[in-house]
Amino acid sequence: MVSSKPSPTASLAPSVPGLVRVKSLVRANSIYQNMLGRIQRQRSSDDNSLFSFQSPHFQKRSTQILSLENLMSFGLGSGPYGEPIRHIMCANQSTRIRAQRRCTEQGSISCPRCQLVKYCSERCQKQHWPRHSSTCAHPYLEGNWQPEWVLQERPPSFACSSATFSPSSFVFPAFDALNLTQNEGVEFIDKNYKLCFAACADIRNLIETVNNLPSNYQGRFDVLINNSDPIIINRNLVILYALLNPEPSIDEAAELAVHLMYSAALSAPSAAYLQRCLDDVYGSQYDNYSGNFSFRTYLSTRGEGKICSLQTVAGVRSPLEMFMSTYDSALALKNRWKVLAAPENVDTWDRFLSRLRPSHRMAFKRFRETGVLAPFAADTNRFMHPNRLLFSSQGTWLGKSDFNPLQGWDATLIQVSGAKIAMIESADIFGCLFFYLKDQFRRFAYQVKNLNVNFVLTQFDPQILARGISAGVIPIFNGACFDRIDTKDMMDDVGIEACLADWGPLLNRENRFASLLMHSRAWHSERPYALARCNPHVALMLFMHKCFKIPALNSKLKDVFAQGLRSPALLRLIESLDAFYDHDDIFQEFLEAENTEPIAAAFDLGLRPHHKVHPKRFGVSLDACAHQMPDVSKSQFYDLASLCEVDFSARFLEFGWSFNNFSL
Repeated sequence: MVSSKPSPTASLAPSVPGLVRVKSLVRANSIYQNMLGRIQRQRSSDDNSLFSFQSPHFQKRSTQILSLENLMSFGLGSGPYGEPIRHIMCANQSTRIRAQRRCTEQGSISCPRCQLVKYCSERCQKQHWPRHSSTCAHPYLEGNWQPEWVLQERPPSFACSSATFSPSSFVFPAFDALNLTQNEGVEFIDKNYKLCFAACADIRNLIETVNNLPSNYQGRFDVLINNSDPIIINRNLVILYALLNPEPSIDEAAELAVHLMYSAALSAPSAAYLQRCLDDVYGSQYDNYSGNFSFRTYLSTRGEGKICSLQTVAGVRSPLEMFMSTYDSALALKNRWKVLAAPENVDTWDRFLSRLRPSHRMAFKRFRETGVLAPFAADTNRFMHPNRLLFSSQGTWLGKSDFNPLQGWDATLIQVSGAKIAMIESADIFGCLFFYLKDQFRRFAYQVKNLNVNFVLTQFDPQILARGISAGVIPIFNGACFDRIDTKDMMDDVGIEACLADWGPLLNRENRFASLLMHSRAWHSERPYALARCNPHVALMLFMHKCFKIPALNSKLKDVFAQGLRSPALLRLIESLDAFYDHDDIFQEFLEAENTEPIAAAFDLGLRPHHKVHPKRFGVSLDACAHQMPDVSKSQFYDLASLCEVDFSARFLEFGWSFNNFSL
């Protein structure tokens, strides 16, 4: 839990750098306020045709307003003085000599036991040992650590079979929803594309997609981002604007975006800047909502593109109450910890930890306690203000007790990039994630700055939105114009037929690669025998096959079964069975029961036998045929199953134009 009190070492900071920083921030704030007033005055004079992207006032404003990113700092970084973090600092952040400044050297020597922190020298390592020794001696770092239910010799509080999951409670790693290299080809750099995320929970897939556009792309890329939940869509709107607002440096904005998405607490400058962003997004119309039926905002980005939002006034009211609330930090962080440490969640937390390597257990403990996504040794005492994007208007924590930011990204790439960008050990998994996310957000901001990328965010029921697009409600997206439509897991709620009927007619008929994307985790809900973890006969056959293939596994399985259903190893084994089970035939039965092919054919669409955007299931190649099983290494399986917590029973569908419509 993040402390609500200042760091006891805060007074040790040298006076001169602190004064310089304060003066810099005062100047920055003065310039910012002048700029903000200018922007709002110009915005208020814009005409009402917000979604035509033809406002002459906006075009003039984009050339008049100078970017300040090279002239000043807003103090939005994660460093001790608000500076961005570019490498791993020496973990010796405090000394015994009060007059001595904290070590600011780069860390290069890893702690040999935990591998979670680095030091610039043996001297700093010895000096820091009294503070670090408790970390190195923690039980989580022991290879034989066991959950509480095992030590107490009782059954765990959750269902041991793992038979059911809530589809909405899992997040899949981000993917490129356009994937030009496998479709249109990167050589068509002057082609315009339109993309729709019909039920977008966050901006991960958007970032992955924009980052994979060619750097010399000369076309126009328009993205529709929709979610029926007003809090989700407005959170996305604020994070996008905070990242793409041209005033702060891209480095600062990238680190701020990391914390806005995943950290429960913010530093004072970041919290203040968030409020400024909220004033910019909502302030010009905040006093006039009662007389309007719709909320529209029209915002600049770092480049030629724009951010627009079309919502109902009723939908905006709830998130505004949440974002503009005034509860104190102590209440918010207390409520967060109340959710995380609730007795009913203890066994679930231990169950998750039992899947992890010792160093990763310790890293998750640190993230859970501080609520700040940062390298393990980073000083988070500056983060004393609640992130109001993640708490209700009363200060209630809106996150889950098993909140895991790694679920949304590729854990293998995270660890590789951590070593490449900051020479950080994979043991510090959240340090790796911090630098990976910062790099992704930086690339995204630069892409938007250099390319013509436009964003429209809406808050409507997807079916109503689809009809509105057909009727021309949003001029920039007029009828059958989308090159990709990602419906997420809507098929689990409304069925495949409804998804095809609503969104199939909106695909771009002039693009032979246009596709409609779906995925499902509930396809087996009426077919429990479909899953290996729910089918004792299948589970036994898989066990026998593995034992026959790997004779040494026999003795290990005896130890696993000795503890019965209390065994964490047995639980892990049961949960992973579907990674090694071919349920293609049963999934095909599900598709036939849904009349998928005849319904798709009515819209001139068909299921792609070979995918071009996302693999059919986790662990297989993009062009995998039917019945192809996951083929991953031991470390890749750990990254997918343990760190990212993917569900190997999930299936992905791609609908493309029927072959008789285009000569492929």
